[in-house]
Amino acid sequence: MSRQINQPINQVRLTNVAVVRFNRSGRRFEIACYRNKVMDYRAGLETDLSEVLQTDRIFTNVSKGEFAKTKDLEKAFGTHDEEAIAKIILEQGNSLQVSDLERNQQIQNTLSQIATWVANNCVHPDTCRPYTVSQIKHVLQKNYAVQTHKAIKRQYLDAVKFLKDAIPIERAKMELSLQYARGEESMVEEGLKDIPHRLIKESNDSATQSSVFILQVDPSMYRALDELASRLQSGKLEILQQVVTQQGNVEL
Repeated sequence: MSRQINQPINQVRLTNVAVVRFNRSGRRFEIACYRNKVMDYRAGLETDLSEVLQTDRIFTNVSKGEFAKTKDLEKAFGTHDEEAIAKIILEQGNSLQVSDLERNQQIQNTLSQIATWVANNCVHPDTCRPYTVSQIKHVLQKNYAVQTHKAIKRQYLDAVKFLKDAIPIERAKMELSLQYARGEESMVEEGLKDIPHRLIKESNDSATQSSVFILQVDPSMYRALDELASRLQSGKLEILQQVVTQQGNVEL
């Protein structure tokens, strides 16, 4: 750790803390953390323990200021290195006391991340222009239930479904190149019947005896196209644009 906070050796009372608890070998161990820092550490945004822990001591009860005994640490963790033990508790702690203020900040941080994902990956269906992060966040703040324990990508998909009831929005199309050999036209046409797509361009290469379709599809169709390409003798699928958008933003 980069710094250590000295505390009385017998007892310490801390206020305004987030407490992470961990049970092992029939005993409870606790660490006292700065509010708003535990989630940052678990997300990999903060790596300096001195910025996360209010003190590097291990407790049996933070609220009473009771420190864990060295022999109990040795028995439970196989070491009395309190910094190493603190890392274990931070990463695996099964109970986290979070204040209303910290919980609200977690929700706002998660909401901002979701809104950023939406703004980067979705567009207005008529103009193909993206929304701004603030526009998306404004709509989500009304009734969308943020879940701080759920993966951002999963919540992004849930948020898109929610937003569709409030504003015109859809996931931006992907632009792909599907290459196939001459003679496989019928197989390609048959496969594309089940894949909603927009054909942008078709070209033929006499030198390689192959043809290329430039397509735009919903991202959910990528796997189906990839499977189609794998069934072709000389099939090859390439992503040309991950997100297809037009310049400018949507005006609400």
